[in-house]
Amino acid sequence: MDRRTFLKSASMKGTAIVTASAVGTEMLHAAESIGASDVASGKRNAPKAKRLPEDLQELVKDSSLLRKPDNLTVACYTFPNYHASALHDKIYGPGWTEYNLVRSARPWFQGHAQPRGPLLGEMDESKPGTWEKYNELCKQSGIDVLIWDWYWYNNEPCLHEALENGFLRASNRNDVKFACMWTNHPWYVLYPTLLPNGYKAYPPSFAPADGSLKECWQSLSYIISRYCHLENYWRIDDKPVVCIWDPNRLEKNIGVDGVKQLFAELTEFARKLGHKGLHFHSSGFYSPNSKEVGYNTAGSYNPFTWVADNYQPKNIELPDYGVAAADVAFKLWPKHHDDFAIPYLPSLSPGWDSTPRYIPPVSRPDQPNRDAWPNCVILDNENPASFKALVQSAFAYLNKHKDVPPILTIACFNEWTEGHYLLPDNRFGYGMLDALAEAVGKSDNHQIHGFF
Repeated sequence: MDRRTFLKSASMKGTAIVTASAVGTEMLHAAESIGASDVASGKRNAPKAKRLPEDLQELVKDSSLLRKPDNLTVACYTFPNYHASALHDKIYGPGWTEYNLVRSARPWFQGHAQPRGPLLGEMDESKPGTWEKYNELCKQSGIDVLIWDWYWYNNEPCLHEALENGFLRASNRNDVKFACMWTNHPWYVLYPTLLPNGYKAYPPSFAPADGSLKECWQSLSYIISRYCHLENYWRIDDKPVVCIWDPNRLEKNIGVDGVKQLFAELTEFARKLGHKGLHFHSSGFYSPNSKEVGYNTAGSYNPFTWVADNYQPKNIELPDYGVAAADVAFKLWPKHHDDFAIPYLPSLSPGWDSTPRYIPPVSRPDQPNRDAWPNCVILDNENPASFKALVQSAFAYLNKHKDVPPILTIACFNEWTEGHYLLPDNRFGYGMLDALAEAVGKSDNHQIHGFF
């Protein structure tokens, strides 16, 4: 049942228009209705497993752990690909943005929730006015920090227009703190393409800034000198936070000793600029050398694709979001806490569906095999109720593990083409933002902006 059908059904029963913050009963029933049409939606052999929100109390055991931790910080990753940029002009043509893929997405199966459009329209993220609206939503919903995916290609910053021309020029920029994630992966051509064997392809274009110690220094020192002194730059223990996307790739390119040298020199540089040091956070891929080289905390960016690939049987073509969320919170987080040598921050996401970037596979086998079809992760049955329960599960993790700073990270604020975003859309309205707001104690959020 889609959102309009659900609202129409509720209206026929004499129910008032449902606000998106009513995620406890109404949205849960909507999610259950969606789940009842699993066969029609393309899911086969749904697993009988623990699921959020239904099994939250059983999984957490001690309900007192579900309270919001003291001094909690909610940090949300931000993907700056929804504005015209010099990088896109080179690759695709003048004015191209990834909104092109958002609006051209098509469903791959009956019941597939594509295309998903931004409820507020295709807002230009290089404009201050866009971020004045987005910052207002962050403040209303309990988002304290935006962690910007930050890129450097061909010896210069790229996709930085949204941060520098938009967010940092917004009149209310100090309402939301920010940090940068040095995103050291190759830039890919995002037009959907296929290899000759029928599998998806991302042709690479530009190499990241981790090929040499010199280029690492140039790009990271830009972040430190240009942003870290700003009033609203995020600090932990009064140290500016610098996030690294792929520590393993960095180590492979410049060596463990090279990373140690890089972090030491960057820290000394920051101190010369008046900072107490730097807090290095491993955002994407944990390295066993993390503590040795100088990372302070670790996370998982979006852990759902890994959990779906490793915890869900391959014959489950469309992993259920609520089941995957329970696996993330009660299997993955505890394992990372026990295995990692540095504190692990719980990493959350409201979903995952990156099909707008792909051409669908040519055929679907009779025997379900997620590697053959859909050949990517598509989470089924995302809904605000399950996401709210995941946020509460993060509270339980943080309350249980006092050695971990009271911080949770969410991917992502706005990554439409990977299907993980909190911004209001034409599917749940403000539901995901309101689910977060309810979890952190802002129960009147729906009265500010309503369902639509």
